[in-house]
Amino acid sequence: MINIWVMGIFAFMLTLVLVVVVHELGHFLFCKLFGVYVKTFSIGIGPKILRKRWGETEYVISAIPFGGYVKMAGEGMMEEIQDTGTWEERKYPLGTEAGNKEAAGLDDDIPPERHFFNKPAWQRGLVFVAGPLFNLVLAFLLYTTLVFVGGLRDIPFTTVGVVHESTPAAVSGLQVGDRLLTVDGEEVSTWGQVLSALAPLSVDDVEDGTTMVVSFDRDGLTQSLELNPCVVETDGYWTNGLEVWNTTVGLVQKGGKAAELGLLSGDLIKTVDGQKVTSFGSIARIVNDAPGREIELTWVREGQDMSGRVVPQLQEIEPGHSVGRISIERYFESEKVSFWRACLLGVSQTSDTIVRTVAVLRDGIMGKLGLDAVGGPVRIGQAAGEMLRWSFSHLMYFVAFFSVNLFLLNLMPIPVLDGGHVLFLIFEVLNGGKPVPERLQAIATQIGLIILLLFMTFVIVLDVWKVSGH
Repeated sequence: MINIWVMGIFAFMLTLVLVVVVHELGHFLFCKLFGVYVKTFSIGIGPKILRKRWGETEYVISAIPFGGYVKMAGEGMMEEIQDTGTWEERKYPLGTEAGNKEAAGLDDDIPPERHFFNKPAWQRGLVFVAGPLFNLVLAFLLYTTLVFVGGLRDIPFTTVGVVHESTPAAVSGLQVGDRLLTVDGEEVSTWGQVLSALAPLSVDDVEDGTTMVVSFDRDGLTQSLELNPCVVETDGYWTNGLEVWNTTVGLVQKGGKAAELGLLSGDLIKTVDGQKVTSFGSIARIVNDAPGREIELTWVREGQDMSGRVVPQLQEIEPGHSVGRISIERYFESEKVSFWRACLLGVSQTSDTIVRTVAVLRDGIMGKLGLDAVGGPVRIGQAAGEMLRWSFSHLMYFVAFFSVNLFLLNLMPIPVLDGGHVLFLIFEVLNGGKPVPERLQAIATQIGLIILLLFMTFVIVLDVWKVSGH
């Protein structure tokens, strides 16, 4: 249990450090590119724990790890807001005439041309968006590297494990145990190839009655038939009603129920709760419906029959929906890909994550999601720890996903976030170059900061409430 807690804390801190450092590095590098004087580069907010000056910039690690900031010369009262809670001493309080003059005079010894607000609007705009964009670049680099190093995962079997009733496969006459050989004359040796071949390029093709000729081996005899994949109208995805025969265990999560049972990668599961299983979907359906209830598993390891009993753990898989889990993955093999293809897949994965995240944000704003969908630091840390218990690669996929979320959230037009600064800049440009009054910006930013802190407090309380089982 201690090891699990240690892994969780390490995963959480690594996730935060990666996304925050990269985000602030984006702001910092673009400041340097445009000659802006950077006074402080801080990872974290609040009291400064470690600080070291190199050149003109003080590099800081602050007490609260949820964020960071780059303090630039010439920001006036905005600099004072960034120093809130850092224990930086000021002679006069901000908001008083003397305090405002003191804040405004902090940078008098720095050349005016190096002040941030003396830079052209387009340069300031790029500085603001550089942080979120660097988070997006981090996600792309992680997705690309992971697929380039780890390869594309695919199931190296083509034997049918399940044929669902009233589906194209059932209508065509395919049976459990058939080993698929070709689809429309193209040989298939992995399940990924089968699925790709059975999915027409365009949904419109189904209107013409798309027909696939499938050849297969049944009891040593080669046969063929016609199969007509269809589109599920409610979800818009292709279906054929097939599941691959694959009950081989791939990864086993450290500290999970399957690990406690003694399952190992490569074990071949035969029965679950007394029922014969021929696909990983079959295993999942039985386990999902048995949270908190003891079930028996039988499996084969190197020709030896083994068995054991386990109680699936109730686990939330999406807001408001929890199922039983024993924490195993199906068996995959990896196919190496070229660097160029890895880049294309990285772009595809990044864009898919953006689309999914935008959809969730939209549903949240429109009130379609309940409080179960809100997650804060505790649940982020919990998720990061879960991923690391699978593998380091799983954690990096989570970091990429989290980085895309920060990219989108930081661009929201809320004062104190990068999107809020961009909003002020847009008002300035539309107003003929006349900036929004500094005091108004400071007040709006302070209000945004207060709202953000209140929201963080709310989600942390909600996290603890949720994790504690309420």
